[in-house]
Amino acid sequence: MAKEKNHYELLGVDENVTQKEIKDAYRALVKSSHPDIDYQNAGKRTEATRRMTRINEAYETLKDKRRRAEYDTSIGINGQRRNPKVKLDETDTVESRERFLKRIFHPARSTMVKVLGKYRHELKKLSEDIFDDALVAEFDSYLDSVENALRKAADAYSSERAPSSLEPAVHMMRHAIAQAVDGLDETRQFCQNYNYDHLTMADNLFKISVDLSRNALQLTR
Repeated sequence: MAKEKNHYELLGVDENVTQKEIKDAYRALVKSSHPDIDYQNAGKRTEATRRMTRINEAYETLKDKRRRAEYDTSIGINGQRRNPKVKLDETDTVESRERFLKRIFHPARSTMVKVLGKYRHELKKLSEDIFDDALVAEFDSYLDSVENALRKAADAYSSERAPSSLEPAVHMMRHAIAQAVDGLDETRQFCQNYNYDHLTMADNLFKISVDLSRNALQLTR
């Protein structure tokens, strides 16, 4: 049986790769390997979906410095293997969890998912005439609302320390926000050069962001 590839091998990079090179490698793989792009055969699509899931996991781990360091240790790059665990503390109570979820986690997540869910509708309106000044201005306004929602979500998750048992969910939401920020950057680039590859990338990144937010929600239960 062939040895399963580690995160670096999945992204096609070496262990000394920079953060920018990780991001570039991931974007290239999303463009070439995403299951929504070109697979008509169900079997091949399923295989591509599995591979894309692993690629997403690799990227989410390696783009975060702390998680990358932990992963490097776990595969023997930085010495002894270890299995970090979330530690509970005396402030991690049912009441503190419910308060954090109600005041911070759910509102920030809901706002972000809602605005990202409008992307295809707003893009469809723009596609009627991408050179129409009014439509472009309306689309720009939508992008501003996305940026505002992402900024508020990021600020909310940084405004108060989450109870220990909710830290994995918050951590995943931060990854979701990062994906959406990258997607927003792609749409901004499209508005500058009208290269439709940017819109395809943005659509994929927004999908990944929403999927991560759903996973984060599951971690709160």
